[in-house]
Amino acid sequence: MTYNLDWNSVILGLLATCLFAECILLIVRVNTLKHKMDSEAESIRNQERSNYEKQKHQLEMMLKESELEIKAEYEEMLLLAKNAKQKQDEKLAEITVELENAKVAKERSNAEYEVYKKMNQHSIAVRDEYVEKLAKLASLDEKQIHENAKIEVEKKCNEDLVSYKRELLEKSKRDIDASARRILMDAMQRLSVQMPQSASATIVKIPDEAMKGRLIGKEGRNIRSFESETATTLVIDESPDTVMISSFNPTRRAIAKTALEALVADGRISPATIEQAVKSAKDSVLQTIEDMGEQTLADLGIVSVSHDVKMALGRLSLHLSLNQDTLAHSIEVAKLSALIASELGCDSSIALRAGLFHDIGKSISNSDMSHSKSGAELLRSSGESNVVVNAVESHHGEVPAESIYSSVVQIADTISATRVGARMEATEGYIRRVKMLEAVAQEFEGVSNAYVLQAGRELRVIVSPEAVSDTQAQDIVVKIRTKIEEKISNSIPVKITLIREKRWVETTK
Repeated sequence: MTYNLDWNSVILGLLATCLFAECILLIVRVNTLKHKMDSEAESIRNQERSNYEKQKHQLEMMLKESELEIKAEYEEMLLLAKNAKQKQDEKLAEITVELENAKVAKERSNAEYEVYKKMNQHSIAVRDEYVEKLAKLASLDEKQIHENAKIEVEKKCNEDLVSYKRELLEKSKRDIDASARRILMDAMQRLSVQMPQSASATIVKIPDEAMKGRLIGKEGRNIRSFESETATTLVIDESPDTVMISSFNPTRRAIAKTALEALVADGRISPATIEQAVKSAKDSVLQTIEDMGEQTLADLGIVSVSHDVKMALGRLSLHLSLNQDTLAHSIEVAKLSALIASELGCDSSIALRAGLFHDIGKSISNSDMSHSKSGAELLRSSGESNVVVNAVESHHGEVPAESIYSSVVQIADTISATRVGARMEATEGYIRRVKMLEAVAQEFEGVSNAYVLQAGRELRVIVSPEAVSDTQAQDIVVKIRTKIEEKISNSIPVKITLIREKRWVETTK
């Protein structure tokens, strides 16, 4: 028996079988997924139910806590209200008692007033009676007695007023002097300024003596070029390893020193290198001046200052006044002015500004005006306030002072300039001053010795007790003071101390 295979039927059968198997797998997978989804849904429902129970429990606890807190607050407020009502009742009771007492006091005062009224009427009647009796005894009428009494009372009052006025003025003067001394002492004690070392000439060190020849150059062309570029004088003498720069202009002197130090360090010295070094030194010194001005203003907390004023302020660091650094002096005056103004109840910022700028005119080359007026013109053109301008212009008394800040700056300037060690006079002038002071004292009869202390600010005079009495000693002090004021024209005050002393000495065996 022969079978003929129909491959198409076989393939269709296989495909049907595969499709049936796939359907069974899908049904199984669907059932599995359905079971899994049911279990997850049940788990989610259980979790949500648990969360709901927890949240419900938390909300119930919060409600209970809120209820307890509200109840406690209510009880506390109720207690406060009861206490307030109790205090109010107590005050009301006190006021009621005071009102009753006031009524009783009013009735008593009315009764006493009636008694006083009767006694006053009686005293007036008795007075009139005695006035009539006195008028009859003095042979004067009542009107004349009143006039005489008024004259006597007025005279007595005037005497008392004069005495009281004298007492008040003396007390006020003592109080003012004590207050002024206290303010100045506090200001000087609270101020601490380190003064720089003074210098009378600008010295530049050189490495060896051969450098002097290179600075002079062939036929002196280098030194001529240096002096022409810097407008200073280069002094090359026998001093070992040093040369000196001389100029009345401190800015030129600083530029020349910077340029010369650069040339000596470089070693190449010629007219071309000198010109280049001087140009570089000018830029460096100008930048240093500007930095000094900015740093000073920043340290003192001063703002709104023009560039011209800032540069002029920086140039003060190169200026010396009797070997005192003018910028350091200006800073000291500014701090003193601010301290004194604050003690007087004035604006310390205005005093600080005026004190810092009071000598700014010294950095301005203007021979037609004093440094006070030059500084005032610069500040006025730079937009400074009239108070500051007037304080600067009047600090040497050239124009009238218009505010208390002018007096504050004058006082601070005097303290800074005349305190011991602030400024140094030239040696020859100092020696001449000492000799003149001692010679003036020794001119008077009875003076045995005289010597100067405190850098010429105190004159100690010793007299012979046998030749000079106490009264004569006092006269000699006055005469010495007058003679010094006539012969020595100097603004520095001199304290004259005269000593008249007699001693008896015995030695035991």
